[in-house]
Amino acid sequence: MAEQSSSSAAPHFVTDMTGPLHRLAQALGVQPEYRSAEGETVQIPDRTLAAVLTALGARCETRAQVEDGLRALDDARFARPLPAFAHQFAGNSARIPFTLPEGERFGLSLMTESGTRVPLTEVGPVTETRTVMTEGAPVLRQVRTVAIPADLPLGEHTITLTSGHRADTMPFIVAPRTVPTVEDVTAAAMAASDSHRRPWGITVQLYSLRSRISWGTGDFGDLRDLMAISAEQGADFVLINPIHAQAPVPPVENSPYLPSSRQAIDPIYIRIEDVPEAAYIDTDQRLAIQSLARRWGKPAITADPIDRDRIIADKIAALELLYKVPVGAARRAKFRRFVERAPQGMRDWAVFNAIYRHASSGGAKAKRAAKSLQKDSARSGKDTVRILATGVAWPQEMTGPRAEAVREFEAEHAGDIEFWMWTQFIAAEQLRRAQRTARELGMRIGLVTDLAVGVSAGGADSWTLDTFLATDATVGAPADFYNQQGQDWSQPPWHPRRLADAGYAPLRDLFRTAFTGAGGIRIDHIMGLFRLWWVPRGNAPKDGAYVSYDSEAILAVLALEAHRAGVLVIGEDLGTVGPGVRERLTELGVLGTSVLWFEQTESGLTDPRDYRSLSLATLNTHDMHPTAGYLNLADIELSEELGLLDADPREVYTGERSNRQDALKTIAEAGDLEPTDTMVGTIDDVWPVTVGLHAYLARTSAQLVGIALADVVGETRAQNKPGTSEEYPNWTLPLTDGTGAPVVLDDLDGGDRLPVIARIMNASAHEVAADRPVAPATMDEERPVGPEPAAVAESGTRPSDAATTAPDTEDDDER
Repeated sequence: MAEQSSSSAAPHFVTDMTGPLHRLAQALGVQPEYRSAEGETVQIPDRTLAAVLTALGARCETRAQVEDGLRALDDARFARPLPAFAHQFAGNSARIPFTLPEGERFGLSLMTESGTRVPLTEVGPVTETRTVMTEGAPVLRQVRTVAIPADLPLGEHTITLTSGHRADTMPFIVAPRTVPTVEDVTAAAMAASDSHRRPWGITVQLYSLRSRISWGTGDFGDLRDLMAISAEQGADFVLINPIHAQAPVPPVENSPYLPSSRQAIDPIYIRIEDVPEAAYIDTDQRLAIQSLARRWGKPAITADPIDRDRIIADKIAALELLYKVPVGAARRAKFRRFVERAPQGMRDWAVFNAIYRHASSGGAKAKRAAKSLQKDSARSGKDTVRILATGVAWPQEMTGPRAEAVREFEAEHAGDIEFWMWTQFIAAEQLRRAQRTARELGMRIGLVTDLAVGVSAGGADSWTLDTFLATDATVGAPADFYNQQGQDWSQPPWHPRRLADAGYAPLRDLFRTAFTGAGGIRIDHIMGLFRLWWVPRGNAPKDGAYVSYDSEAILAVLALEAHRAGVLVIGEDLGTVGPGVRERLTELGVLGTSVLWFEQTESGLTDPRDYRSLSLATLNTHDMHPTAGYLNLADIELSEELGLLDADPREVYTGERSNRQDALKTIAEAGDLEPTDTMVGTIDDVWPVTVGLHAYLARTSAQLVGIALADVVGETRAQNKPGTSEEYPNWTLPLTDGTGAPVVLDDLDGGDRLPVIARIMNASAHEVAADRPVAPATMDEERPVGPEPAAVAESGTRPSDAATTAPDTEDDDER
């Protein structure tokens, strides 16, 4: 079906085309209705359906266009010899359709990723026939299926169909039945410690947790120290916010959930002093870096919002100095190997950053000149430049990473591109070092990273992956009680057909980068692997529709990559969840998310024994106020202040105060909280209540429990207020205590609050649930994936010798 760019307005159509419009929607995966979080069925208006279909590339202005689109989709099914992609889970035997002209001789085979050829001979009879116009002549094409053996090894394989003088291929993966489970990931550590207590850990927004030597924001050095503090208390993991890359120069997006790229790690988290090359800089370089560092540190620690623009500018300046330090052959070889093994998306990110920085190097004056140039080009009818949302003038001839102008730029600016790859080399070193520290100190899981739903419309991934994204829509969420206008996350969604046509390679590379140095991963809005709420350009957030994806194919890619990396997977499955989603994720071994305040039955708070076993249980999320604020209705107060309440504020206050008071009563009756007459909204000393809530949480049957560091220190402010942008300082608030004073990492070590919660968690006798899913099949053969970790030079080790002190195989074993 032909694709076209759409305007912001929804297309007009006649009312008698509802039948074909709905058939086209079904064919392209657009859902005409959904079940809300409140359990109500919501119908999508035809006008909205048409707008979403247009964003998918369909033409919907007339009934004839819709019917032409349906025919084109049907014809395309017969024109393609093999599907774009196929998969099977271990032990299953898939049947793959293939299409050929009537009577044409053919052969089928499968090549495993290790190079073993497997003939495919179990071919079924013709199931469908269709006459298709081919090069102006009618050709009768027939559909058959071929069986794939059930005993294939796990991995990425290739199916080849030969016929006549041509050979067609398709990627085919065999995935384990489940992702690694809590038992799988913790097995070795549990055997060593003979400990069967349920794992618990700390959740934290890493940027908010600063130390006295941080450069204004938490970094990987702080993460490593937090690992040590947490491990000493008996914690088994630390779950952090997404660390995806943002823009390489100011202005920088504050939200970690709206990154420039999910294919790379944000250099802002690099601890400058821990870069091995820092020990070997000359005097001038050392003085320059010390001058940058003096802007931060202890005197700069306040409760004011974090200034990412200044931080990234200073860190990039320091990293450029360190990048120029001469290193020995072994260190250079390590870096070269990292680059050679890096996913294509990461290399494209480096190119984007080099172009972006080059285009923005002139500052405000250059941006004004660029806007003038854009006006001149528009008047002349020749588009030579476009202005990104950040004001950067982007050359139009650099339409994508494979454009000829981009290749020329790469040749001229190879050093700039290599610098950005080097930042990834360093970031991976520091991440793996933090994970190694966690494991050495007895953590059974270690680092749990977070994967954002999507990317910024003007960032690196939107450029490098442009052909796989739908740029005339954004991702969001339908209206619910907490966000009554719906949500628009300003992220272009994956285009389902284009992603499938690429064999899901962009998604595979994304997972590989996200798993770097981790023992687990949290996938934000994991329902997005099944369907996403598309908001057509120009529509309000609530005026969208769900678009379905081939979830089984995506889950197969996820399972294979998680198995290879040895990471457990946690899915954030809150809010509006489609039918069967939680059940399928449970079958796959993915842990869900259970938030105490959301776990409700008709009679009140869910009994701890009735929590889902396969879940991470917490008191709150990053979109909620911490406990100290939540118990005093700070979230309702803020919503009223910002005009986000649709209902009468008095009714909302009364209803929420009653709900939260009832929850505390239930917890008190369970013996986890002292009975009190103190009313929600007027609690002066929240700490005893916070302790009681954690005691209740510790008795749940969830396999993992997460403790928010914000709750431990008494923070009252939310990191994010959904539905706002400039109205609230989202994602910029440093960690503070109940008085509003800044909390630094150095003060946590030896503090008296974390040990109280730790004793509660460690005393829990709950064992890892016995009713775990079937264990993943064992790989017949392993191969390294993604960029290799480079060695970290410890104190006193020359960067040139680092490769020999910590070989790749050691880092590979640190997951």
